[in-house]
Amino acid sequence: MDENPYAPPQVELLQPEAPRPLPEWSAGQLRLLGWLSLVGFLGNLVLLLGVVSIGWFGIELPVAYTDWSGLSLVLLGSYVSLRFKVFAEARFAATGLTWPTWVVVVTSVLLQVMLMTVGDQLGSLGWEMALYGSGLVLCGAGCIWLGVRLVKVPDTYASFRVVAGAILVTGVMLVSLLLAALSSLPALVSVVATALVFFRGARELEGGR
Repeated sequence: MDENPYAPPQVELLQPEAPRPLPEWSAGQLRLLGWLSLVGFLGNLVLLLGVVSIGWFGIELPVAYTDWSGLSLVLLGSYVSLRFKVFAEARFAATGLTWPTWVVVVTSVLLQVMLMTVGDQLGSLGWEMALYGSGLVLCGAGCIWLGVRLVKVPDTYASFRVVAGAILVTGVMLVSLLLAALSSLPALVSVVATALVFFRGARELEGGR
């Protein structure tokens, strides 16, 4: 058989990097986290549509429902965020996620508690509005910090990069205050992308890519 010495080699020079072992995770755990993320997405979407319906149709959801469902969704999102941090550290050797993640989690919970306790006073100038605005800026700064750390993680999934970008955009909108009301849109994108990250991780553990 004739061989051309100038022909490119017919073998793959670079093998794709094998996934890091995840002894503390199971496919079932990751899939459950993915579904919890989607539950959070649907719950937040209902609340967002409830806010929109007030202006469009004059239909207002009961205050007790919005307050407690909002707090439940924030706590669910906080749990998923903390598990996402642990997964990112285990799967991609991500570093520097602890502090920004906790800043976002703590400020998100405190902001929701403020809405439940002094929400009626946030429509007028006062210390309540100033404190709430400061909380939004702090939460946004945490999102930017976290988004930058996630963007720097190498060799990740496409959905992981979407999470990083969406969190970064959410942070910028919160810090601006003027766009804070629209920050829920990229935040919802990050929630769906987080679910895809967990589902992808589950497939890897089951032997698929």
